[in-house]
Amino acid sequence: MIERLPPDPRMIALPVELRNAIARALDDIPATRWMNTARTLSEQYRALDDIGEAPAIRTRLDALGYAALLMPATYAQLYGAMKAAAERIPSWTPETMLDMGSGPGTALWAATVCWPSLRDLTAWEREPVLIALGRDFTRASTNPALRNARWVQRTLQAPTERGIRFDLVVLGHVLGEIPFDERSAVVTTAWRITRGLLLIVEPGTPVGFAAVRAARDLLLADGAHTIAPCTHDRPCPLINDWCHFPQRLRRPEFQRRARDAPSPWEDAKYSYAALARFPPERPVWGRVIREPTFNKAYAEVLISSRDGVLRHRALKRDREAFKWVKHLEWGQTLEEQP
Repeated sequence: MIERLPPDPRMIALPVELRNAIARALDDIPATRWMNTARTLSEQYRALDDIGEAPAIRTRLDALGYAALLMPATYAQLYGAMKAAAERIPSWTPETMLDMGSGPGTALWAATVCWPSLRDLTAWEREPVLIALGRDFTRASTNPALRNARWVQRTLQAPTERGIRFDLVVLGHVLGEIPFDERSAVVTTAWRITRGLLLIVEPGTPVGFAAVRAARDLLLADGAHTIAPCTHDRPCPLINDWCHFPQRLRRPEFQRRARDAPSPWEDAKYSYAALARFPPERPVWGRVIREPTFNKAYAEVLISSRDGVLRHRALKRDREAFKWVKHLEWGQTLEEQP
């Protein structure tokens, strides 16, 4: 039974074909087994630190536990970052994509929603069980690009073939799962084979943000243009803080069971950087980087802008300004300074 929720334009759900493919795969396993495996994996992922020690996923049961509990939120985070990037370059129509460290192909599904022009998908993944599960999922799609995706078993540190380039390259939940001293080389490789846009996404935590920030600094030094979330190509001005954004997700029934969660939705938070070989199509002044707050006296919002990080406040007696700040959305871009 699907719980009815009030309409919410911020809410997304897993693509129906993906949700059904995961549910069918879980039907073949006793529920207690995949739920216990999912919860164990969740605890291991929560324990990740900046050394980069990703939990091992060696069996199909491990892969199904990941798909049941973690794949929906990961999809939401990737979708949120991709949508924000796509909004800054609306005329860009990529045709080829590489997902580096693909897992069960989560980014492939999100990318084909945000960029329907994609025709040729390649996934690099180390673990055979994740490749097998990801291939099962994509073959359940009616989208030819997903159904015919190429899966390659390899590590991210392996040498790349000379001359290969992709319009879109994604490093989704990858940098935080590899040793710190290997990250720069992976980012450099990803940029070298990017023809258009490189998207880096990590969980919206201080550690995840630090990995994204370091990668962005490296790419800016190599001439990359920032598409999102920053509105400039300068170093991040945040001090003792981190930048992250929410994507509201309607939880599929199997995820609610695995998480033992009563709420039918969650805000999946992520940090990201979208960098390209070309600049955004038009400049914007700033982006809202926190949910607005308000009280009886004023409404306030934190904005990352071309002029630095600003805290904009509107007094309640200025009714229009107060209302405008109060209804800003976290992640929204601002064309001009308020």
